[in-house]
Amino acid sequence: MSDRYRIAARGVVRGKASGPALVSSEGISFLGDLDIGTGRVVNRTHQIEGHRVAGTVLVLPHSVGSAGAWRFLYQMQVHGTHPVAIVQNSLPDSSLVQGAILGGIPIVCEPEVDVTTSIRSGDMVDVDGDAGMVTVRPAVSADGP
Repeated sequence: MSDRYRIAARGVVRGKASGPALVSSEGISFLGDLDIGTGRVVNRTHQIEGHRVAGTVLVLPHSVGSAGAWRFLYQMQVHGTHPVAIVQNSLPDSSLVQGAILGGIPIVCEPEVDVTTSIRSGDMVDVDGDAGMVTVRPAVSADGP
């Protein structure tokens, strides 16, 4: 049995990136839920409040749109506090796509499976926005994979 698996998806923003997954079953707003300077989720009611998105592959069911999201995502990239890639079940809003293009952050969406239940936080994830492919290497815990 292989220790990795692939999920076909739709590439939205080109590029390749790898990192540990940070999974949320809730959408996230880049305008309001995140602190630009630290990359920390600051919305006190959010499922992943307190976690840092910096250096992670952010796995979401959907984005929470805002006309200013592009500026926040791009500024996070400038500060080095951005997720390295975004994987989500639904199409991202256009402002998020704009910020990802400016920041060189790959986005894939509409995967063949629900990524919020098939990927776990801590799994190592490779995102290929060119091919629309997500490769997952499950994290190994003391209790097994």
